[in-house]
Amino acid sequence: MNIQNIGSLANMLVATGFEKSIGQRLLQRICFKPADFVLTERLVKGNDVLTCSVFFERKSEEYSCNYYDAAFLKAMELPDLSFHGIHIRELDKRMGDIDWALINKAGMVLNLNDESTWQREKQIEKIVSDLLRLSVVEEGRYYADSLKVKYWTAIVAVNENLNTIRSKFEVSQRFYFFDGQGISIEEAYRFLLNRWLEKKLHSRKKNTGADNATEEAGTGDKSLLQKKRKRRTQKITK
Repeated sequence: MNIQNIGSLANMLVATGFEKSIGQRLLQRICFKPADFVLTERLVKGNDVLTCSVFFERKSEEYSCNYYDAAFLKAMELPDLSFHGIHIRELDKRMGDIDWALINKAGMVLNLNDESTWQREKQIEKIVSDLLRLSVVEEGRYYADSLKVKYWTAIVAVNENLNTIRSKFEVSQRFYFFDGQGISIEEAYRFLLNRWLEKKLHSRKKNTGADNATEEAGTGDKSLLQKKRKRRTQKITK
């Protein structure tokens, strides 16, 4: 195992803005000598979330890291509404209190007589049931899917196609390393935030244009109808 190689990669990533613990995570993965692998880091930026996926590949006895993908998820504005007895903001709070990482906790053994060993799973089951109830109506389904995107993005075990709803809140970009240097996480965050603002502005202009077109079409139809009525009146008079 090439410790110098691992140290060099760790230093490059820490300088880019990743946590110092990424060196230990690298060591834990490289000791298995995979052909390639990905490390994911989830960073909270205020109410927003930046998820970075760093890609590694092995060449002979050394590993290289040429790029990382950053996905910016904008904080969602959830309304003070209820559907089928499920209050959206209250459900959001309950989902925010859950540790969604699917990992085995050291020393934790399932004991059917000790609810504390399966309390989290019991809470998750209740949340999933409430999400299903919320999804019964179309508007409720939109908010249920929004909450899934907010909390389940990094959970591989949850196999749901949420790309459509995710595209409303998320923008992503690939950033490359060159000669051991690359765009910092903070710079990537500012870049993606600006892209999201541009996307939102473009969407707003598009919707405004569609509304104006509809209004103009309605005005045109009304004008045509008035002309037809006028012609009919003239014929009757004659």
